[in-house]
Amino acid sequence: MKIAYIGAGNFTNHYMFPQLARHGLELAAICDLDEGKAEAARQRYGFGRIYTDFRKMLETERPQAVFCVGGPKVHYSVGLEVLDRGFPLYVQKSPAPSSASTREMSVTAERKGVVCHVGFNLRSAPAVRQARAAITSDEFGRPLMGVFRYGLTYGATMADVVMDQHCHMTDLARFLMGGIRSVKVIPSGLPEARDYVAAVQFHSGAVGTLNFTSGQIIEKEFLYFEVTGEGTFLYSHECASLVWNRPFKGEWWQSPRADYVYRHGAFGGQVGLETLGYIGDVASFIAAVKGEAEDISPISSAIGTMELCEAILRQIEERV
Repeated sequence: MKIAYIGAGNFTNHYMFPQLARHGLELAAICDLDEGKAEAARQRYGFGRIYTDFRKMLETERPQAVFCVGGPKVHYSVGLEVLDRGFPLYVQKSPAPSSASTREMSVTAERKGVVCHVGFNLRSAPAVRQARAAITSDEFGRPLMGVFRYGLTYGATMADVVMDQHCHMTDLARFLMGGIRSVKVIPSGLPEARDYVAAVQFHSGAVGTLNFTSGQIIEKEFLYFEVTGEGTFLYSHECASLVWNRPFKGEWWQSPRADYVYRHGAFGGQVGLETLGYIGDVASFIAAVKGEAEDISPISSAIGTMELCEAILRQIEERV
């Protein structure tokens, strides 16, 4: 599949460029306002041509799909035009600065009949995909409670933190547990701390907490989730493992059914790309464009995540 790529910044060089060769793509062209960055990507990763004008690139190359990775404002301003020109589009999270602009992109993609995929990569993490399969199985029963913890708080402002970083975990909660009916946020009263807890009720009636802290030891672990069902329970550390305590319906003295245990066994420089779902995320986009599979993270689903982040941010700003 012939692709064109917009953006050659730090995130792209760490998480996107190194995996493109895995997907059998024709890397037709790379575009960046900084011609030096575009040329470096061409030399290192094998793009055919470089551009500093994305419109000229699209008109000349006519790719089958476009990647745009450069932050929410770029995703929206550039991505909306890419969609309006009728090209399938991949953007990283967050897809746009607000839920309203995310909705605008979704409407445009639907009107043009093209895929618009949002890189909420945790949806494609192997442990998360297995957790979702377990939770939606008859054996798990109704989900009753979810606990989600996230320890990254990077961003110039609290708005940046919530809208463009914590959206990862709010989206994961929605992906595993369904839509959220209500949310109540309690921010930390400690000076300089970017810590808060959001108590949520899902549309299913289940409850949960979204826990965010600036005190996490990132090198040890920065994300964790657990979901409790009726007589069953699963949890995951760092998406590198998943343990499902399967339900036990026999007498106490009988041997219970073995737990389901998953461990990620890869090694080397791209372990994080696999464990945290970056590779699966791109594969999902490609499969959706080819019509081989349903998109696991369409822009239409991202609207709800952005709305939830906005609700959380409003309550933080009201209470601080």
